[in-house]
Amino acid sequence: MVDLPFAKTGTKKLLIFDLDETLAHCVRKEKSDSPSDVYLPITMKSGRQLNPGFNIRPQTRELLEFANKHFEVAVFTASHKFYADVVIDYIDPEGTFFQHRLY
Repeated sequence: MVDLPFAKTGTKKLLIFDLDETLAHCVRKEKSDSPSDVYLPITMKSGRQLNPGFNIRPQTRELLEFANKHFEVAVFTASHKFYADVVIDYIDPEGTFFQHRLY
């Protein structure tokens, strides 16, 4: 059980999105017939730098804007924080869509 205090006043419902495969898809091998939307630099704990491609699901930002009008919004991932933060910061550069990040 996770106990999250609501960050938005007047909100009584929490909507949680799964980052991987719901909001974004990491492309491990580049396919010439379907290029990635964006390449993001990921620094692993070992210090190794990766530059994987990501496809952001269509209308993700519009969905998050709409969700924020009616809910408090959180993002969940089973992935590592060093990976997830880079992708979340790309999707939400102003920090307005997600009130909580759950790792």
